[in-house]
Amino acid sequence: MTPTARGRQSTATIFFSLAAAAAVFSVLLGGAEAGHDPSDCSVAQTAFAECISYVGGLEDELPPNCCRALADIAGLARTARQRRAVCGCLLSEMLVAGELDAGRAEGLPAACGQQGARPFIPTGPGFDCSRIH
Repeated sequence: MTPTARGRQSTATIFFSLAAAAAVFSVLLGGAEAGHDPSDCSVAQTAFAECISYVGGLEDELPPNCCRALADIAGLARTARQRRAVCGCLLSEMLVAGELDAGRAEGLPAACGQQGARPFIPTGPGFDCSRIH
């Protein structure tokens, strides 16, 4: 394994550990406040973890499980209130993950053929989930 590959693997391990910690923290503190079932928040964050390596720039190719995960997340967000809550859950995970590619985040639903998911996938740290309808 080259030093670059080892560095990427180490970065990915740290990244996913932080994402898991954020999911637990968000479920404990944020899920209930959002008026959404905290278990749905956990499910959304766990599912979105399939996409984080791509959105974070660690992988050049869209992971095969990412699109299925995105469809699962969309199933949790049928009403505007649910979309806002799921958005908040994903945003908290993205903030902990660090720097993300906004273009990849925005293009994720199109890449998966799921245009309806676009409105509640945060595209950056300043994304305002409260404006989702």
